Amino acid sequence: MRLSLIFILASSTLLIFNYSAIASSSHINPSQPCCEKPNRGGVLSSDKLIYLISISSQYDESIIPKIKKAFSSSGYSIDTTYLHQNPTPLGYTDTDKARADTLIKAMTDDKVKYLWFVRGGAGALNLYPYLYEKKEEIAKSTPKVLIGFSDVTAIHYYVNNVIKWPSVHGILASYNMEMHAITGSKINMYSSINDTLAAIFKGSTYSGVSPMNSVAYAGAIGVASGGNLTLVQSFFSTKYEDNYSKKILLLEDVDENPRQLDRTLHQLLYKRDFHPKAIIFGQFYKDDMDKKDKEIYKYTISNFAKKTNYPVYYYPEFGHGYTNTPFILSKRLEIDCNIKYEYCSLKQPPLYRH
Repeated sequence: MRLSLIFILASSTLLIFNYSAIASSSHINPSQPCCEKPNRGGVLSSDKLIYLISISSQYDESIIPKIKKAFSSSGYSIDTTYLHQNPTPLGYTDTDKARADTLIKAMTDDKVKYLWFVRGGAGALNLYPYLYEKKEEIAKSTPKVLIGFSDVTAIHYYVNNVIKWPSVHGILASYNMEMHAITGSKINMYSSINDTLAAIFKGSTYSGVSPMNSVAYAGAIGVASGGNLTLVQSFFSTKYEDNYSKKILLLEDVDENPRQLDRTLHQLLYKRDFHPKAIIFGQFYKDDMDKKDKEIYKYTISNFAKKTNYPVYYYPEFGHGYTNTPFILSKRLEIDCNIKYEYCSLKQPPLYRH
């Protein structure tokens, strides 16, 4: 009887041990992305593969492994096929032609779905003659989702208005919440990779949008456009300038004092044939400024708004600060307001649906 009892207990222990081993071996490793499934050829799904590119100011090459780590933590893999640099005396990643050639190759590569810019800076505007030469070839390729801001505004302007692709005004690959955890950089440290992709697949709704003139309370519906004010301004009165009549312009900038901003806004007031559906101003101040100095920027925008006959809003949640809320450019944007409330809200539908 005692031997039988010992045998039963030993068998039970063995079963429990084996079950634990089986359960442990079948458990999903949290560090592995839950949805990253290669196709039959073992190739990573295009929804989980991000191509990096940088065609403006040169970047610190030591940041690339950190970017790979940041994206991996969110379940994405990185491809650096189109990432290289041979810095010029002006600090660009390469010559104008070489940078344009790299961008054109990336935009005509049918394997690419997401093209995420490493950094902004300066120099993207120089690529326009080369990009226009290849516009038919680019337009025939599969649409790409270009993601970034700052100097990337010039590239958004091209793909939105010439190629007719939507794109995302949002965080750079080198500045975001995930990179803040690795490098400590504070630029866009409250905006994550997943926030950007959620806007693409789920759409977005934002509150806390301040109406700056009486006509703003009527709300607005238009196509999202714009980005960095300096870059948008650089197209004025050129052969590359597009029409703004159906657009809601998103405008932000950095390193401009209130007097410089005031001068630029007066240029908008004096500009011929400038009739956007609305303007939404983002962040212009630096986050380390005191509240009084920050308010001067809002005061400057308010003065401008009183002189216009189209809706003007203030939403300092996108730009070069701690937060850079994503927007899908060249897609419908709707602003809803109620005279009874201090703030308006805005919403955009998703670009894709899973």
